[in-house]
Amino acid sequence: MKPHVLVVGGSGMLKEVCLWLVDQGYNVSVIGRTKKRLDDVVNEASDSSSVFPISVDYRNEELFLKEIMEIQHKRGPITLAVSWIHSDARNTLHLLTEQISNLSNNPWRLFHVKGSSAHLSQGHILVPEHCLYRQIVLGFILSDSYSRWLTNKEIAAGIIKAIQWDQEESIVGTLEPWEKRP
Repeated sequence: MKPHVLVVGGSGMLKEVCLWLVDQGYNVSVIGRTKKRLDDVVNEASDSSSVFPISVDYRNEELFLKEIMEIQHKRGPITLAVSWIHSDARNTLHLLTEQISNLSNNPWRLFHVKGSSAHLSQGHILVPEHCLYRQIVLGFILSDSYSRWLTNKEIAAGIIKAIQWDQEESIVGTLEPWEKRP
């Protein structure tokens, strides 16, 4: 059986990450809110039978947790999760990690994608014992005469590198000097 990966927010800026994970031989469960965008991930995958789209808003905690439990029962324990959960869903990341850990005693990796201002608040993320937490902070691109936000391709490439390198913290782009951000 192929290892099972979960990508929360995988039908938008993380779509290329989902497609890469399929190419690496994973079964990829993709959570997104828009059916059309989820269908695009399936249709663009090199092996569409390895992509499992789940249309749910992670802000609906009860339904979100139900879906996480169901996909693990259907497709096996999640060994790697990539999660871009916005800060307005305060409990969702914690609930996600607990739900994944409850169904497996094996170590699993969480790549938590955060926006550029995340480095300003260094709050500690509590994760269950078997969760290997990895933080990815998205910065910006700085040149001599201007700065700009990262493109979707740059974001995906940075997240893929972070998964490959498996470091506790990765920064895509730069965060300094902060006052020169776009």
